[in-house]
Amino acid sequence: MGRRVKALKPSGGRPIVTALVIWFAHFMVIWAAGEIWPHQWTANAVAWGATAIALLAVGVHVVRLKARHADGRLPGWSYRLARGATAIAAAAVVFSALPSVVLLP
Repeated sequence: MGRRVKALKPSGGRPIVTALVIWFAHFMVIWAAGEIWPHQWTANAVAWGATAIALLAVGVHVVRLKARHADGRLPGWSYRLARGATAIAAAAVVFSALPSVVLLP
């Protein structure tokens, strides 16, 4: 009798795209706030709130990535790429909100 080996299903790009979608949604919210309320405190408050929510979403994404990797549902190379995309998204979220801190009305 032969030994059966369970093959890993390819994970696709969903974990990578999820991190970048979080950044994109954050960017669009703060850009829209800046266009609706230019040079006003309301735009800064929206940017700070959106940044907190986006960083929380990135944190949840990291926890889910670790769980999928621990379960064996996310291969090593895909896990490393997803972690890199998550780090880039977290940095982009912080730097997107930087003008709302530096350029106060």
